Amino acid sequence: MESKEAVRTGGGNRLAMFLLGATLALGFALGAYMLSSALVRMRQSRLIRVKGLAETKITSNFATWSCTFSYRSDGLETGYQGLQKARAAVIDFLKASQVAEDEMSANPAEISTLYGRDGKGNRTNTIEGYVLSQAISVWSSDVNKIGRVAKTVTDLIKAGLEVKSDTPQFVYTDIESVKLDLIGKATKNAYERAQALAANSNGKVGKLNSASQGVFQITSVNSTETSDYGCYDTHSIGKSVRCVVTLEFAVDK
Repeated sequence: MESKEAVRTGGGNRLAMFLLGATLALGFALGAYMLSSALVRMRQSRLIRVKGLAETKITSNFATWSCTFSYRSDGLETGYQGLQKARAAVIDFLKASQVAEDEMSANPAEISTLYGRDGKGNRTNTIEGYVLSQAISVWSSDVNKIGRVAKTVTDLIKAGLEVKSDTPQFVYTDIESVKLDLIGKATKNAYERAQALAANSNGKVGKLNSASQGVFQITSVNSTETSDYGCYDTHSIGKSVRCVVTLEFAVDK
């Protein structure tokens, strides 16, 4: 039978061997982790991410605009007659402004009933009159003409007409071709930037790893407006279109 001292000595040796094994295992695991991390960093260092930019200016080639005229009257019959005169005056104005008949369209007339108020300001069932209104829409590829019409139609107020002018809308009808062209130019710009950065690190641009397109910013010329969802200005005849792409390349040594 082993002595108690031998048992204690054997137990201590087994504990020492266990601790040694655990330490070696931990060391191997730590070493493997550090090697793996180094490989990850190495792989990451072989990628380069760049942004490419392209911008151009365009001129709107189509415009739309509308105005609303109205006539107030105590009765519907006289109100309709007044609205007809107002419509004729607006159409004469548009024709004098070189707007062709096939460039305008009148919407159906609308009627609003005016009710009286009691001493407390509450509406009563007593009809005090009517407001008849109608809108005319105009469109043309002559965007400057539409711009002039929108600015001068309020001159009809001098003739006693109630006229409200909406803001004209200016668009470019072939905007998709502009976008495609800018994507190509922005991609080329990004590749040139990647080449410059890779050359400074004694490398060269390898295969394309990923690519993403940002939103288009269509703003008035010299505008600094931007939006995460993109901009599309329709108030200006002259516009600036901006495109940004993000590319990630492998870098070969």
